[in-house]
Amino acid sequence: MQHNRALDIDHLRRLATRLFTDGQYFDADIVLAELAKLTEEDRAQIALRRAQIGMLSDRMSDVSEQLEIARDEYGSHVYFVGLEADMAVRKGDLPSAVAALRQLGRHSRADHLEAFDDDWHRVREVSADPVDWDSSQALPLFEVAINGQTGRFVLDTGTGDCLLDIEFARRAGVESGPYDQARFAGGHVGHWQLARIDTLSIGGSRFERLPAMLAPLGIAFRHVADASVDGIIGAGLLRAAGGIDIDYQKARFRLGPPNVQEGEPLWIAGPHYPLTPCRANGGPASCWFIDSGMSGIDLACSESAARRHGAQPLGGDIEAHGGGGSLSAKATRIKQFRHAELEYAELAAAVLPNFTLGRELGIRIGGIIGHDWLARHRVRLDYHTMQTGISRTD
Repeated sequence: MQHNRALDIDHLRRLATRLFTDGQYFDADIVLAELAKLTEEDRAQIALRRAQIGMLSDRMSDVSEQLEIARDEYGSHVYFVGLEADMAVRKGDLPSAVAALRQLGRHSRADHLEAFDDDWHRVREVSADPVDWDSSQALPLFEVAINGQTGRFVLDTGTGDCLLDIEFARRAGVESGPYDQARFAGGHVGHWQLARIDTLSIGGSRFERLPAMLAPLGIAFRHVADASVDGIIGAGLLRAAGGIDIDYQKARFRLGPPNVQEGEPLWIAGPHYPLTPCRANGGPASCWFIDSGMSGIDLACSESAARRHGAQPLGGDIEAHGGGGSLSAKATRIKQFRHAELEYAELAAAVLPNFTLGRELGIRIGGIIGHDWLARHRVRLDYHTMQTGISRTD
């Protein structure tokens, strides 16, 4: 009997690992919950993995419950503290976030959050009115008012907090804070000042006391012809609004929950990265990063993911563009790409040598879905139902 029990535990461990690796997080969580009933030995480790799944599915009560189970064994571990910090930020518990960030040595970010005095991300109004954009540019450009100063902004789901051009921020009277740095999804390391936006208006939607970053954006967006870019609206604001409905064919979007009921799962990796399951070349499902700000490509992936997908090298270079600037990459081809019922053949893709996002987040990421692929679709990200709805518009 004991031998059979050990076999059951070993089987469930392997099954949970495979499901988690393939991005089937809900199924992995069910298996882990069953495994936790059968063994005390791995209880804390199981709880830590279930907390990670709670973060991915944006279920903060589940994260809190599982972290308490893991606290005695892993409470001082850097990964545990990182989860605590991300959880507190998403919940808006700034004092707890500051304490965790200081424990991690991220004092600039802690100082920045502390300056909000536990009052941030005020959502004054989310309007269902459409926001039209300039479709003549390489990326959609639309008007945003920061502290009453109007500028031209890009929508970039690959960025978290709003990112403002430093000269535009000065004109808008944005209060700047300490310097910080982080890595963009494509691999570039970004350096910026942390800041606070007092008011931000997009169409009829209005937000107050938002975290922001300041950096020169001219070089990063030199591929946007005949246009200056004053800032980026990132995924952090989209989550605060409850979601977004982007209609590329009509060149407009609407903020607010788009009421996706029968879509694909929407996962949030790390602080803000939106992921959705896709398949490449008939392989198993994996989570792909939705990056509306990366232009010049349909898809991109790391070198290891390209090998895993069986992508066909094309022997030349390709240039992609993102919030961190231009990215030199190797051209490759993915013979088949599938998301839900959407299926495409022979898509050009970029292999990014410095794309390490999956390793940094502790999950397998299939790759990046870029602007050029998204632009052929209507894209709905619903942060209330945690579902993605993507449909063809061509």
